[in-house]
Amino acid sequence: MRPDIVLKICVITSRLLADIITLTKLLCYFYIRSMVDGNIMSESKFSSIWNGGSLPEPRSVCLDGLVEELWTTYVDEVGPLLTKLEAVALELESNGNHEEHLAEIRRLMHSLKGDSGSVGLSDAHELYHEAESALDELYRKGELTDALLRIKDWTEDVNQYVSSIDIEEAKSTQHADTNSKPKIKALVIDDDPVCRGRLEILLQDFFECTFACDGKEGLVVYEKSLEDGVGFKLITLDINMPGLNGHETLKAIRRIEQQYTIAGLDGVKVIMATSESTSNQVFSAFKEGCEAYVVKKDLGEKLLDEVAKLGLLKVVKVQKNYAID
Repeated sequence: MRPDIVLKICVITSRLLADIITLTKLLCYFYIRSMVDGNIMSESKFSSIWNGGSLPEPRSVCLDGLVEELWTTYVDEVGPLLTKLEAVALELESNGNHEEHLAEIRRLMHSLKGDSGSVGLSDAHELYHEAESALDELYRKGELTDALLRIKDWTEDVNQYVSSIDIEEAKSTQHADTNSKPKIKALVIDDDPVCRGRLEILLQDFFECTFACDGKEGLVVYEKSLEDGVGFKLITLDINMPGLNGHETLKAIRRIEQQYTIAGLDGVKVIMATSESTSNQVFSAFKEGCEAYVVKKDLGEKLLDEVAKLGLLKVVKVQKNYAID
């Protein structure tokens, strides 16, 4: 075969392989996003239930979504359920029909999870959800009775603690503790002052924002942050900018990181925040190494959701507004 034909085949093959690799990265990204959306990948604070570890301090329970008006009713309802759960757990130590016992345990935990979710006690809801997932494994290892008794004791301790406090005052204290955490460093690269202002409004509660008016300035600011040892955790990046566009800037960011031996998950999280929405623009951005892509018209609705999916923020409460149609 002629050398020039062989060369062309090699070039075409290498391009196809590059596109396949990029497509694979995209599929992995959207798969991971779907798992995060379903809370499959989120690290549960109650994962210790699988291995006999200690549960969180009851006084640290999140009160943010708690419906105070339902608290007394909740305590009255779950008390008998916890008593029954303890009794059935102890019966597992006998040689009776464990299938019936396991079915009853599942029913009780499902009820406890539902009641906890309804009253807004999110930590208890998460605990029972985690316990439901671990139930078969714990039973197989002979550790289910101990786990159930620890769950029952923890829930009772939480109920006793919450019943003894001023709930609204405790909520305010938790909010103050959350707001006292240092803000995360973010770099906003956008040539449009209106868009920079919009991004600042969306991010300012959680991020200490630095601004660059174009790609060249953004690269200077980013590299200096690495030199100073205080690199950014997040970059929002426009595409259509004078001089270096967003694609060129993104590739340069990743090259700078290579120079500083920063690779993989250690790199800065880059969200493309742009008016461009064509599939070619999206595909190219992910190929060049961005983590998320948000069209500017959707910033208010989606930006912080994307930031949370990247692990920089956590969702503590979802509030929707409704009106009669």
